[in-house]
Amino acid sequence: MTEQQFEEGQAIDIAKYKDKEVSLHPEIFKWRDALTVDLGLMRSLEDGQIQPIVFRLLKDTHELLVGSRRYFHQKLRGVSWEDILKDVRENVTERDALLMAASENIFRVDFNPWEEARAINSLLTKGKISVKDLAKKLGKSQSYISSRRALLQLPKKIRERFEKKDVPIGYASPLMKLEGMEEAQAALLGEIVDGMTRGYSGVRTIEAADEFVTRLKKEIKDKEELLAKYGSCPKCGSKNIARGYRDNQLHCEAEDCDHRWHGETKEPWAYYELKQNAQEMGFEIVEEEPGQLKLTPKQIAEMIERKAEKERQEKEAAEEELPKNFRSKATLLTLLEPMIAGDNIQKLEVRDEKIEIQLIEGMDLYFDGLRKDYADGVSKARIMTAGWGRDDSVKRNHAHVNKMTAVADA
Repeated sequence: MTEQQFEEGQAIDIAKYKDKEVSLHPEIFKWRDALTVDLGLMRSLEDGQIQPIVFRLLKDTHELLVGSRRYFHQKLRGVSWEDILKDVRENVTERDALLMAASENIFRVDFNPWEEARAINSLLTKGKISVKDLAKKLGKSQSYISSRRALLQLPKKIRERFEKKDVPIGYASPLMKLEGMEEAQAALLGEIVDGMTRGYSGVRTIEAADEFVTRLKKEIKDKEELLAKYGSCPKCGSKNIARGYRDNQLHCEAEDCDHRWHGETKEPWAYYELKQNAQEMGFEIVEEEPGQLKLTPKQIAEMIERKAEKERQEKEAAEEELPKNFRSKATLLTLLEPMIAGDNIQKLEVRDEKIEIQLIEGMDLYFDGLRKDYADGVSKARIMTAGWGRDDSVKRNHAHVNKMTAVADA
């Protein structure tokens, strides 16, 4: 047969072309991805087969150990069993057979990481070779052997994406750091694919994938510490809890729950606040039963009156709105210093005159700062509240600038 009868990459029908005298090693033959036609290899074999194909002589067959691609491409060329250049060996142990095949293949350029992983796993499990001994025999480090084997521990769906070359192999390392967390691995893989296909979103580099893992593990650690200290949601029992916006407030993030409670007392947050407000107004609280407060009609009327007065005062205060955009007597550098103190920088990108900083712990501040030289000789910068400019954001921005101005003046 000639190469014109085949197409590059065409799958080879193993059963059709294998000689009856030949059997395939059950482990070694699984290392390689599916055998496909390589027209370049067929052309090189036309000039003669340089390396013999290695077989192990068993009782009733010749077991193929080394050179399966050369063997099947010779068969595609119509070369008979008798004319194939072969090296038939006797008394080869299973361990030696595996090592022989691995030593032949693992240094080949076309032997991809997943094929390496299968070979290494066979040597460690079937060949009963330790990681240390295998690393020495193959001339690799122990960490290299372990990391290649670990590829096979990724979920099947994720392995398939790598094996199809949809995702570069470099992303396997951050994914393996999430071992045992299949949902997290699937989420990270989705971000990686988004970064590759969309370009403007998702995870676009291996470094970004590592940062994703670091942030996720920190979130998991924080949630585990929260559960260890406060327990699960007292209403639905979910472990999906988070801190609320108020001191000692906890919030259940389970679907259809949204319960909020006081972490220490376990009281529903609305009930806890009611108690606090009543005590601040000077009422003596009598708790007849857990979750039940007793107030006299007179106390209730007084509480309502005081609450109305408090709301009136808050409304008046709100009417005295702070400006969204204002001047700062502190320099931009002074405003930045507390944000980056204590090595609070997660990521730094420098692009000539432009610097972008990503913090580890956010400051809950939202503003743009612009350096200005005002005529008053005192104001150093212009501060513009970012986003929708909600009242709480404006207040926090003013508070931060006032605080840092006082520090600079001290």
